[in-house]
Amino acid sequence: MTAEDLAFTLGPERLWGEKPFEPRGKTFTAGFVRVEAVDDLTVEIETEAEDPYIPGKLTGYIGFVVPKAHYLEVGVDAFGQAPVGTGPYRVATFRSGEVLELEAFDEYWDGPPPAARVIWRIVPEFAGRMAGLVSGEFDFMVNIPTDQEPQLESYDGVTVTRALANNYSAFAFNTRPDPEDNPLVDVNLRKGMVQAIDMDAIVQALFGDNTFHPDVPFNFPEYGDFYRPDMENPLPYDPDAAREKIAASGYDGQVLDWYITRQFYPNYEAAAEIMVEMWRQVGVNVRAEILDNFELVYTRPYHMMNMSMSTDFIPGDPYQPLWLDWGPTSSRATAQWKTWDPTPEYLAAGREFEAAITFEERRAAFEKLREAWLDVYPGYYLWKSVYNWAHRSDIEWIARPDGEMRMFGDYLTLPA
Repeated sequence: MTAEDLAFTLGPERLWGEKPFEPRGKTFTAGFVRVEAVDDLTVEIETEAEDPYIPGKLTGYIGFVVPKAHYLEVGVDAFGQAPVGTGPYRVATFRSGEVLELEAFDEYWDGPPPAARVIWRIVPEFAGRMAGLVSGEFDFMVNIPTDQEPQLESYDGVTVTRALANNYSAFAFNTRPDPEDNPLVDVNLRKGMVQAIDMDAIVQALFGDNTFHPDVPFNFPEYGDFYRPDMENPLPYDPDAAREKIAASGYDGQVLDWYITRQFYPNYEAAAEIMVEMWRQVGVNVRAEILDNFELVYTRPYHMMNMSMSTDFIPGDPYQPLWLDWGPTSSRATAQWKTWDPTPEYLAAGREFEAAITFEERRAAFEKLREAWLDVYPGYYLWKSVYNWAHRSDIEWIARPDGEMRMFGDYLTLPA
């Protein structure tokens, strides 16, 4: 890896120029005007204004350096199928939706990784994953329904591991007139549906005390000094208030299709089943459709969808979840499957928030930005995600709150 590789990785040709190879990069490089390798070990980033978020941005996915020459030689699509980086493994086989096979790269800068080969296979059904682990066919499995954890823990030689994740499961309302007769363009219907959900009860039933429901979107404990633990919920669970708002919307009983990716979040489908019944009790007809992948979820027409990105964090800061993930360059506002059009009030508050430097200025702008989002309510956050895994007990493995399964360094120790 060279400084030139890093400059290319973060530069206009790849991320933020007029026609970049990876247009989504503009979301995370807003304000960049120059990225230059000034010597073999130094890269300078120039922005149009002071940007306190640069360190946080570089710790995310845009900071994953790509080899310039190889990337340009094979092209974006081919590189995505067999990426080359500086990690402890290299891609041997990748078939989307089926298998990813990695082989050890023994010249890794921190020494050879513990496993000679790592194979991830897609096994859609929980029973198949469990049987494979218990029989010894698999060494790890993921996505365990919470009520099945005790059964797995009862088997000899199986260890269940959990991590409270740095993100929140959610769904998006399609707020746009696409389809043309979409009743969710009326904010009263969206807010009425929110007030029909007793999410605290759902979370307790499905997860016990392992996680919680955030009453107010974007008022998360991870926000540090931005977090207000005493903030009042603007739309508390209230079926009567829900019925009033739904009536005010003029909703006439039309079926609302909710597209959900199969087993993407633990307990999501179970929660959806309960919510569908809660909505039925206030007169809203929602049909949850469980689909095999996000390509199907993103296929119109639909009225609601689960979110693939959920939300993550620059530590102690709401910048990414509230602005980058919902702002004017986000996929939720620009992709062919986009679910909302940011309002002028939201955009103005976002620009103010982005330009603010001192904490006091940023907190005031953040409050405006959150209120602008809450005025529209284009989505709903369900619970702080809980990831779980099971693995052979003779394997020592450390889980991470981002859900990434690291199979190297101190994270993985194999039996001698």
